[in-house]
Amino acid sequence: MIDTWFLAAICFGFLAISALLRMIPGPERNDRIVSFTAAITLFAAAALVLSIAFGDLIILDAAIIIVLVLFAGTFGFAKFCGGEEQ
Repeated sequence: MIDTWFLAAICFGFLAISALLRMIPGPERNDRIVSFTAAITLFAAAALVLSIAFGDLIILDAAIIIVLVLFAGTFGFAKFCGGEEQ
C-alpha cells in the first residue's frame, strides 16, 4: 500500500506539471511568469512532503532555497519588467 506522504507528493507533482503545461499557451509574458511561479511553488511543496516522508532535511533545505530564489526572481521581474509607475 502506498504511503500517505508519497500520495501527497504525487498529487503536488501532478499539479505542478499541470501548471507547467498551462504555461505553454499563456497569452502574455505575465501569465507565463505566474504559471511558472505556481509550478515551482508546487514542486517545492512536493519536495517538502518528500522530506517528511524520507525524514531527510537536505530535501527541505533545497526546497527553501529554490523558493527564495523564485521569490527574488519574481520580485525582480515585477519591478523591472512588469508594472508602470504611478
